[in-house]
Amino acid sequence: MVNTKTIERPTRKPPFAAPHVYVLAVVDGAERNAVSRIVQAETVIGRDDDADFCLDDDQVSGRHSMIRVQGSVCTLVELGSLNGTWINARKVPADTAQRLRHLDVIQLGSTRVMLLSGRYTERVDED
Repeated sequence: MVNTKTIERPTRKPPFAAPHVYVLAVVDGAERNAVSRIVQAETVIGRDDDADFCLDDDQVSGRHSMIRVQGSVCTLVELGSLNGTWINARKVPADTAQRLRHLDVIQLGSTRVMLLSGRYTERVDED
Protein backbone atom coordinates (compact mmCIF):
# COMPACT_ATOMS: atom_id res chain seq x y z
CA MET A 1 0.00 0.00 0.00
CA VAL A 2 1.29 3.43 -0.96
CA ASN A 3 1.11 6.27 1.52
CA THR A 4 -0.64 9.16 -0.23
CA LYS A 5 -0.53 11.57 2.69
CA THR A 6 1.20 14.84 2.03
CA ILE A 7 3.36 16.19 4.79
CA GLU A 8 2.34 19.76 5.51
CA ARG A 9 5.08 22.10 6.58
CA PRO A 10 4.25 25.27 8.43
CA THR A 11 4.55 28.30 6.21
CA ARG A 12 6.81 31.01 7.51
CA LYS A 13 6.33 34.66 6.79
CA PRO A 14 9.26 35.84 4.69
CA PRO A 15 11.63 38.30 6.39
CA PHE A 16 11.15 42.02 5.80
CA ALA A 17 12.08 43.08 2.22
CA ALA A 18 12.88 39.48 1.24
CA PRO A 19 14.87 38.52 -0.73
CA HIS A 20 16.72 41.82 -0.12
CA VAL A 21 18.74 42.44 3.03
CA TYR A 22 19.86 45.91 4.19
CA VAL A 23 22.33 46.52 7.01
CA LEU A 24 23.76 49.73 8.48
CA ALA A 25 27.32 49.47 9.82
CA VAL A 26 29.07 52.32 11.63
CA VAL A 27 32.57 52.56 10.14
CA ASP A 28 33.77 55.74 11.86
CA GLY A 29 32.61 57.59 14.95
CA ALA A 30 31.93 57.02 18.63
CA GLU A 31 29.98 53.82 17.99
CA ARG A 32 32.39 52.26 15.50
CA ASN A 33 31.50 48.64 14.69
CA ALA A 34 27.80 49.02 15.61
CA VAL A 35 25.69 47.07 13.13
CA SER A 36 21.93 47.02 12.64
CA ARG A 37 19.73 45.22 10.12
CA ILE A 38 16.95 47.35 8.64
CA VAL A 39 13.73 45.54 9.50
CA GLN A 40 10.99 48.04 8.69
CA ALA A 41 9.88 50.24 5.80
CA GLU A 42 11.10 53.44 7.47
CA THR A 43 14.10 53.59 9.81
CA VAL A 44 14.84 56.93 11.50
CA ILE A 45 18.50 57.69 12.21
CA GLY A 46 19.20 60.26 14.89
CA ARG A 47 20.35 61.12 18.40
CA ASP A 48 16.93 60.79 20.11
CA ASP A 49 16.39 57.70 22.22
CA ASP A 50 13.30 56.89 20.15
CA ALA A 51 15.25 56.88 16.85
CA ASP A 52 15.34 53.45 15.26
CA PHE A 53 19.12 53.72 14.74
CA CYS A 54 20.35 55.88 17.62
CA LEU A 55 23.78 57.55 17.34
CA ASP A 56 25.69 59.05 20.26
CA ASP A 57 27.02 62.05 18.31
CA ASP A 58 26.44 65.67 19.38
CA GLN A 59 26.50 66.75 15.71
CA VAL A 60 23.59 64.46 14.81
CA SER A 61 20.06 65.86 15.10
CA GLY A 62 17.38 64.06 17.10
CA ARG A 63 15.70 62.94 13.87
CA HIS A 64 18.52 63.43 11.38
CA SER A 65 17.58 61.28 8.40
CA MET A 66 15.49 58.26 7.46
CA ILE A 67 16.12 55.12 5.43
CA ARG A 68 13.08 54.08 3.40
CA VAL A 69 12.83 50.61 1.86
CA GLN A 70 10.36 49.82 -0.91
CA GLY A 71 11.08 46.37 -2.33
CA SER A 72 14.48 46.44 -3.98
CA VAL A 73 14.82 50.24 -3.67
CA CYS A 74 16.45 51.79 -0.62
CA THR A 75 16.53 55.58 -0.24
CA LEU A 76 17.81 58.06 2.33
CA VAL A 77 15.55 60.99 3.20
CA GLU A 78 17.27 64.03 4.76
CA LEU A 79 14.91 65.27 7.47
CA GLY A 80 16.14 68.87 7.58
CA SER A 81 18.92 68.20 10.08
CA LEU A 82 21.01 71.09 11.38
CA ASN A 83 24.39 69.75 10.16
CA GLY A 84 23.24 67.95 7.01
CA THR A 85 23.80 64.50 5.58
CA TRP A 86 26.30 63.36 2.95
CA ILE A 87 26.27 60.26 0.74
CA ASN A 88 29.71 59.40 -0.63
CA ALA A 89 30.96 62.93 0.21
CA ARG A 90 28.05 64.63 -1.63
CA LYS A 91 25.65 66.70 0.43
CA VAL A 92 22.02 65.63 0.34
CA PRO A 93 19.73 68.68 -0.01
CA ALA A 94 17.36 69.15 2.96
CA ASP A 95 14.01 67.38 2.76
CA THR A 96 14.99 65.34 -0.31
CA ALA A 97 15.48 61.63 -0.94
CA GLN A 98 18.50 59.97 -2.56
CA ARG A 99 18.71 56.37 -3.69
CA LEU A 100 21.22 54.26 -1.79
CA ARG A 101 23.34 51.46 -3.18
CA HIS A 102 25.50 48.72 -1.69
CA LEU A 103 28.62 50.14 0.06
CA ASP A 104 27.40 53.76 0.02
CA VAL A 105 28.91 55.76 2.90
CA ILE A 106 26.51 58.06 4.76
CA GLN A 107 27.98 60.84 6.90
CA LEU A 108 25.86 62.20 9.74
CA GLY A 109 27.75 64.60 12.00
CA SER A 110 31.10 62.98 12.79
CA THR A 111 29.69 59.48 12.25
CA ARG A 112 30.09 57.54 9.01
CA VAL A 113 27.74 54.65 8.30
CA MET A 114 28.00 52.17 5.43
CA LEU A 115 24.97 50.56 3.80
CA LEU A 116 25.40 46.90 3.06
CA SER A 117 22.80 45.31 0.82
CA GLY A 118 22.34 42.01 -0.90
CA ARG A 119 19.97 39.26 -1.90
CA TYR A 120 19.56 35.88 -0.37
CA THR A 121 17.68 32.75 -1.19
CA GLU A 122 16.17 30.64 1.52
CA ARG A 123 17.95 27.38 2.15
CA VAL A 124 15.80 24.37 1.34
CA ASP A 125 16.21 21.43 3.67
CA GLU A 126 16.20 18.14 1.85
CA ASP A 127 14.73 15.13 3.59
